[in-house]
Amino acid sequence: MKKTLLLLIVSCATSLVMAVNCKIQHLEPLNWWIGMQNPELQLCVHGQDMGACEAAINYPGVTITKQVKTDNPNFLFVYLNIDPTTKPGTLKINFTKNGKKYTSCKYELKARKENAAQKNSFGPSDAVYLLMPDRFANGNEKNDQVKGYIQGVNRSNLGERHGGDLEGVISKVPYIADLGCTALWITPFFDNNDTHYSYHHYATSDYFKVDPRLGTNNDYKRLADSCHVHGLKLILDVVPNHCGSAHWWSKDKPAKDWFHEWPQYTGSNYRMTAWTDPHASDIDKTILEKGWFSGNMPDLNLENPELFTYLSQVYIWWIEYAGVDGLRVDTYPYNDIKLASQFIKRFIDEYPTINIVGECWVKSPLEIAYYQAGNNNKDGFNSNLPSVMDFVLKDHLQAAFNEQDSWDFGTSRFYAHYAQDFAYPDVNNVMNFLDNHDIDRFSVAVKRDVNKFNMGVAHLLTTRGYPQIYTGTEIMIDGIWGNYEGHRFDFPGGWKADQRNAFTAEGRTDEENKVFNYMRSLLQFRKNATALHTGKMKQFIPYDGIYVFARYNDNQTVMVITNNNNQEKQISLDRYKEVFGQYTKAIEVTTGKEYALTKLVSIPGKSCLVLDLKP
Repeated sequence: MKKTLLLLIVSCATSLVMAVNCKIQHLEPLNWWIGMQNPELQLCVHGQDMGACEAAINYPGVTITKQVKTDNPNFLFVYLNIDPTTKPGTLKINFTKNGKKYTSCKYELKARKENAAQKNSFGPSDAVYLLMPDRFANGNEKNDQVKGYIQGVNRSNLGERHGGDLEGVISKVPYIADLGCTALWITPFFDNNDTHYSYHHYATSDYFKVDPRLGTNNDYKRLADSCHVHGLKLILDVVPNHCGSAHWWSKDKPAKDWFHEWPQYTGSNYRMTAWTDPHASDIDKTILEKGWFSGNMPDLNLENPELFTYLSQVYIWWIEYAGVDGLRVDTYPYNDIKLASQFIKRFIDEYPTINIVGECWVKSPLEIAYYQAGNNNKDGFNSNLPSVMDFVLKDHLQAAFNEQDSWDFGTSRFYAHYAQDFAYPDVNNVMNFLDNHDIDRFSVAVKRDVNKFNMGVAHLLTTRGYPQIYTGTEIMIDGIWGNYEGHRFDFPGGWKADQRNAFTAEGRTDEENKVFNYMRSLLQFRKNATALHTGKMKQFIPYDGIYVFARYNDNQTVMVITNNNNQEKQISLDRYKEVFGQYTKAIEVTTGKEYALTKLVSIPGKSCLVLDLKP
């Protein structure tokens, strides 16, 4: 009898929410904090006939401002106002139905702690390391298979789970810091109990729960703490466009308009240009916004005000719970962009200094710049995104070093691209990358040519904006061209069964160490190179396969010379005097070699010189 009663109590409890009986199945967020900029809190209460109930609270400083009922009788949304003078503690919520007591629960309000998002977010001075937990390192083999979860570990199939987890990430935080990165972005970690492809976790089935195959909520907090101890900022991946078909909403939808639904399945047209096209048709914009990203990812309708508030509170909860430093927003333009702008503003209002980078995968600099906050767009649109991702530069980086220089190709791509930087309100707050988890590996793009590879690394780590390094790029990890799963190979050494450990110099091949050491030297230099953070940029038209640009401020000048020819070149520096001015010598950052700026400079074919100019 005692065992049965214990099981009943456990099954009725939802984290910090202590229900008296099983009528309440979900009460979210799990808790909240006193002293938030926005004193309003929405409680989503789900359970049998909860929509027929009225909530009552008697707690000093807390008042119910409204109660919203939907067309689903099992949902009640209770809105509270929490006065800043409210004391931390546990309040009791009583629910009555037809004037009679129906059920009750307890809810905790915590004292707010100062967090990094409030004071020190990521930005131009940082280098971001991106990883997918499932493909990085397996720190806890005991959670490879979890009862009640459909997929276990099968490393022989690129589309299935491989067993990496948060414990594995925590164990490698010192490695990431030693590489020279100063921020960490991990792809989503929320519960994702889908039948197929659950490893990427972009199809959430519970927003307030770390998937147990990745770890626990406390493990994520431990990761944040470890990052901060080792000088890293933690970036949370935000997905406002869709959830997963395995979400508990699918069994009991909160409202008829919770998802975008069609008479028959309709996928997105993925043509984000429709938002900036002055000639775009309404039907194209509708299918872009309301079409589903994938058949197993119900498209969220942010026009529903309860969903809009619920989802914004999800990410605020994680920022407060773990001490997250910044946000990355997935598939921003797949939403109604005006609603997406309001969604982002919720975070800006709560954390005025937070940096948020948006994934706006469009194909021209003008389109990318349209999505950076403060751009004074002709149509009046303001995304509220402080930072955006430069997908066009990625295209040029993957192509330029395979081409012979001409008016439009080779390094002329960079010249033409940077010449359009006038479009950006803040070009230093643009995220640059060679590759990520959604695109082809840079190693494949340059056909595993180490010289071309390091040219890309040099450009990435010295150009305007800030760099993102995708896990494995530091060892030129391989990939499969044109294949999603081919971008997501396991990091060698992250599993006990691996034959070698590329997290160590001894476990890397000579080729891998050459790439790793080159990248590390530039990343370590970049940490303190203020000219590469917010310095101005000056570039020179490429001639004869030679492209030169400089980053500079009042205290430092870094000059980058690229030889895109196959053969060595000697170049005169006379043309570039306006850059080095009073400087007479330079130190090449990756080799330590000294160069006199008054002489001809010899530069090997397919290489870059990164010169730190000295008086």
